[in-house]
Amino acid sequence: MTDGQWALDVLLPYKPYATNYLADGQYRRTREEALEMRYIEHSPHAMIGSIVIDCDHVDTALRAFERPKNHPDPNWVAQSPSGRGHIGWWLKKNSHVCRTDSARLKPLRYAQRIEAGLRLEVGGDPAYAGRLTKNPIHDDWETLYGPAEGYELAQLLTPSTPRQMPRRPQKASGLGRNVTMFDTARKWAYPMWWHHREGSQKEWEQLVLDYCLREVNDLFLYPLPFSEVHATAQSISRWIWRNFTEERFRETQSIRGKIMTDTRRAAIAATNKKRAIDRAMVLAALEG
Repeated sequence: MTDGQWALDVLLPYKPYATNYLADGQYRRTREEALEMRYIEHSPHAMIGSIVIDCDHVDTALRAFERPKNHPDPNWVAQSPSGRGHIGWWLKKNSHVCRTDSARLKPLRYAQRIEAGLRLEVGGDPAYAGRLTKNPIHDDWETLYGPAEGYELAQLLTPSTPRQMPRRPQKASGLGRNVTMFDTARKWAYPMWWHHREGSQKEWEQLVLDYCLREVNDLFLYPLPFSEVHATAQSISRWIWRNFTEERFRETQSIRGKIMTDTRRAAIAATNKKRAIDRAMVLAALEG
């Protein structure tokens, strides 16, 4: 990989968030302006185009490229003079993962597992939010490039990739926090919309944001920054506001009510059996 390839092909956002100093906050910039800053958003909030791990150790490059190792070579490593840095794996276009409210959760959870495995392999920081990365083409960082080709998600499996990720917020870390917040908040928001449909869109968006902050993010061991929480909450609230109508909501609820799952069938059968036994016992007692 080269500086040019990273800037033209890997960097996805049209107007990335970027900053020179994280404490100063992050703001959207033109692509040209962002590429001159120290920290830059590598993937838009709606789409994961790269998996980046924050390695808070002085031997970041060694952990990334050492041999033998259990993980594929990263596409780039951008490190500070101290040796601490960010390790990035670029995903092929057909492996980009959508993380808006219209996303399928299976690929998102798969990406969560992949990221967790890579983080364990290199000893990455579980508190890293993953949004801004050290800009590989900035002069303040020493950058080492790896393969010029992107990866399929399946190619990033390692022996450390967990088979399942915890669903409880208290145990979520890394990308798992985004998945947990997305999954938890959308399930809460779907039925909640009905009770707030007469209000304004602004009030609805604030309600979802408050839920994400207080009921999900506050439970994380490493809470997500406000910008990440806001982006997730906005994605959920705006999708629901745009797509839900009273007619469609009633229709969906009716369909769900008619669905007879195996679990419901078993529960109904068990209830009917118990009632039959109770009736038989009552009749036997009366006859006796």
